[in-house]
Amino acid sequence: MRRLGNAVELVVEGAGPAPELQQSSRANGWQGQLTTARPSGLRSGPQRLSLPELGFQSVSLDGSGSTYNLSVTPMPGVSMARPVVSADGVNLILTFPSSPQASLQTNRLNLSQPGAVPLPTYAPPLQARAVAPPLGDMAVGTMTLRNPGYVNVSGPPVTMTLKNAPAKDALMALAQLGGYGFVFVDDGNATGQGAVSSARTVSISFRGETYSRALNSTLLAAGLQGKKEGNMIIAGPNALTKSFGAQMSKVYRLNQVGPNAAADYLANLGASVTKTNTITTSVTQGVSQGEAVSSGANSQTTQSQTQTTVEAYGASTGPLVGLRATTDTRLGTITLVGDPGIVLVAEGYLRQLDLRQRQVALSVKILDVNLDNDSTMENSFAIRWGNNFIVNDGGELLGAFGNNLPPTYNPLTGFSAQSPNPGLAYPKDQFYDFLRAQIVSQSTKLLASPTLILQENPAELRSEGGGGSGGSSTGALDDYSIDSPIGRRRANEGVVRVGTNVITQYQVNNAANASGASNIITCEPTLSTAGLVLGARVEKIDDNGFVTFALSPSVSAVTDREPVPGCGNIDILSIRRLDTGALRVRDGQTLIMTGVISDFDRAEVSKWPILGDIPLIGSLFRSSGNRREKRELVIMVTPKIINDVEGGVYGYGYQPSTPQAREFMGSASY
Repeated sequence: MRRLGNAVELVVEGAGPAPELQQSSRANGWQGQLTTARPSGLRSGPQRLSLPELGFQSVSLDGSGSTYNLSVTPMPGVSMARPVVSADGVNLILTFPSSPQASLQTNRLNLSQPGAVPLPTYAPPLQARAVAPPLGDMAVGTMTLRNPGYVNVSGPPVTMTLKNAPAKDALMALAQLGGYGFVFVDDGNATGQGAVSSARTVSISFRGETYSRALNSTLLAAGLQGKKEGNMIIAGPNALTKSFGAQMSKVYRLNQVGPNAAADYLANLGASVTKTNTITTSVTQGVSQGEAVSSGANSQTTQSQTQTTVEAYGASTGPLVGLRATTDTRLGTITLVGDPGIVLVAEGYLRQLDLRQRQVALSVKILDVNLDNDSTMENSFAIRWGNNFIVNDGGELLGAFGNNLPPTYNPLTGFSAQSPNPGLAYPKDQFYDFLRAQIVSQSTKLLASPTLILQENPAELRSEGGGGSGGSSTGALDDYSIDSPIGRRRANEGVVRVGTNVITQYQVNNAANASGASNIITCEPTLSTAGLVLGARVEKIDDNGFVTFALSPSVSAVTDREPVPGCGNIDILSIRRLDTGALRVRDGQTLIMTGVISDFDRAEVSKWPILGDIPLIGSLFRSSGNRREKRELVIMVTPKIINDVEGGVYGYGYQPSTPQAREFMGSASY
């Protein structure tokens, strides 16, 4: 939207050459249908604006392909005329006439008095109302299904009145009226419910009703199923599963979805899924040798029994009633058996289920800068003047006068013997000075750019109760600590660890020797990574190019070392870690997750009283130190959705930086 002098322009970018616009005025606004020459799409999804300061209550744009809808609604009480339509070969421009922009002048001019004329000021426009974000596009799979319970028959009009009549007799009379044969199939005899099925009653009243509606209404009232086979009507509780015609059997090898998950989906739509379940029961009798009592039986036996059953499950209603299915997890296949029409319907569902899950490459850039600047200055001197000895030790005053130092008193031994003045070892009337100044600067920079390729597959790879922080108990995955709350427990998670494993803790255990004395000490070290640890999890990759993910980057370095008696030294780590919640970022956009800057200054001065404060000369009577530390951490993440539909280019064009790597890549190509 662009504001001009007496008009407002609505610009539709990317409309292309020769766009067609059909417009119409409504009581509550203006509406137009835009048709472009080439199919395109909304880069940001359906859009909606609210600009009350320009007189527009709402402006919306939605659509896809080559057809788009434009809608403009003015503010209440504001009239709207048709716009002037123009195009520049790239964009479509709609110019709506508008009254001059109103402004509120907040001062009054008095031209009768000399002096400067104050400039007019205007009240700022009100902020636009909050508008909900666009919902975005959604992939929709549509299938038109035939009602499997509808019996397509024809016959004369029906006039009939029955009250609590047996359903089987009513259906037989209707079949004879239409000239059809009739078979009633009661599956309840096998389950002991035949009497209940045969006792179904209906109360109906038809007057000149069409034959097909009368027959299907009777089936509906009786709670039965029906189908037509040739010139015969078959009715019963499960009539759709009975057929004289040929059955179709198809075996589908699934690519993405698991066979059991696909079978459960079809079962919810009415298919009958059969699976083989094996139950193993173990019974242990007796006691173990360690728990046996004296002169008692100490034998322990275990007996195992295996029972295999075939179970069938599925919903009683749905478009796939009458279809039978089974799975094979070894080959990842599902077998469908049933009427050809139902098998084709189930095949349509499987095609929509067996879609490739998207993958995303999370590129994370981590910059960690540490700047240290330490400066120290110390001055020490000594003067002997006769028997007097004065010492300045780094801003600390020491003085001894006379040949001996005064005695000190000890409560146990009393007064100590006289000790000579240490200044007597120096020649008389001499001055000694020692100056030490030091500046230490350190600069450390850590630049890491790891990339993780993940897909939106939440399948569990390891259980929660395994070893290590990741929960592994099989050893197939890393069984040690990964220093990250996001591990490799699920298929949509990944971890990058770059650094050195150092000992950060010892578990000290005291064990007893053969004599019972606890003099055997064992130390179990705990390892942690000094370097970079990045854990990532992808939650969702939607159809509009947004990626929802969570990250847990951690940067650590060894800053100190402490001894553990009897074991060794442990390293103290300085750790900076960020644990995010769920983040949603568009494909290709970069999010700066953190930019932390910390500055630490420390100054320490030791000086003589009074003399240490004298300018210039005072530096001889004091010791000073200054320490400055600066830390800066920047973390950026860029998700890139991998386009594997047309053979994405991610990873192609890689150029190794070393001759050895180039030689290795060249030999691998053969």
